[in-house]
Amino acid sequence: MVDIFNKIKQLLLPKNKDEINDIIDLSNMSSVKMICIITAIVESLSMLRYFILYYNNLYVNITTIATIAIILLSLIIAGLSELFLKGKIHGHNVSVCIVYLCIIVISAFCLYTSYSNYKLDRQILVLFIANITIISFILITPLYHVLLLIVENLFFYALLYCYDGAKDIVFINALLYLVVIVIVCIISYHRMIDSIIATYEARQLAEDFYIKSSIDQLTGLLNRYALESIKIKKGVTTHVAMTDIDLFKTFNDTFGHLKGDEVIKMAASNLFIVFRRKDCFRYGGDEFLIMTTKLSEDTFKSRLSTWAKRVYSSKVEGIDTPINVSYGVASGVINTKEDLMELIEKADNELYKIKSIKHNST
Repeated sequence: MVDIFNKIKQLLLPKNKDEINDIIDLSNMSSVKMICIITAIVESLSMLRYFILYYNNLYVNITTIATIAIILLSLIIAGLSELFLKGKIHGHNVSVCIVYLCIIVISAFCLYTSYSNYKLDRQILVLFIANITIISFILITPLYHVLLLIVENLFFYALLYCYDGAKDIVFINALLYLVVIVIVCIISYHRMIDSIIATYEARQLAEDFYIKSSIDQLTGLLNRYALESIKIKKGVTTHVAMTDIDLFKTFNDTFGHLKGDEVIKMAASNLFIVFRRKDCFRYGGDEFLIMTTKLSEDTFKSRLSTWAKRVYSSKVEGIDTPINVSYGVASGVINTKEDLMELIEKADNELYKIKSIKHNST
């Protein structure tokens, strides 16, 4: 019995991860916006038709007021959903409130329209179409959606019963409709949720793969693969610095390769302090590449100097020799990957010149 209860609870009151709820919120806001805009357009055309046909004998009745109200409310709700999509308002509870406001407003108008059509011996399909549309495009917790459907249908048939005893309604058909639409509501919710979860998990796997393939495992810096995949900002001045650790081979030969790795990690960790993480790459061995479009050339060089000073003042356990770095800088406007590679080559040549000067001065 406990297992059955838990399965029913999971069916009607499923618990989703926050990440899944965020996706649901965005999906719901897009659907709410679409439904409300279409509703406003359709009812505006209906009002226009009314004005054209009866412009000599216009009068205001409840239907006219209801139509104007649904147009205005639909536009307001569409505006709220657009604000949510743009991030001007946010939060899961805010999204839920907008969704329920949309459902209540649309359902109330369609209920009134179906009731009016019933009194005129017309089809009462408007409410049913609205229910199917909401079920197909909007995701809300099945239990709450089922309760809304039950209350809505009970209220609708109560109105018909009060009007003429609902003499034209076959109640067994009405009951079957309610049962079917409740089942469709639950199945539709879980199918859409399963699709969202599958898409989310596939995206997470792709992101994990990208991170593992683009992050250098020793330093946490971006690697050459990430550099090759970078998007070029065309027509923007880009500053590039090619750097390396002075006499790095000496550290490896004197203190061992593990200590050499510690030196590389220390230099990289100081890069993160001075520059944005996404601007720093491990180019190979003890070589680092820094690339930015956000700084002026003077600021870029100043930060490189700050980084060099931080490396010099940092200590690696077991190494008492001062650690220095060298860097070459190149700047230019790039439009293609070839332009970027040429800029990197210029920075590398500048680094070589600096290294030669240091070597000749010792």
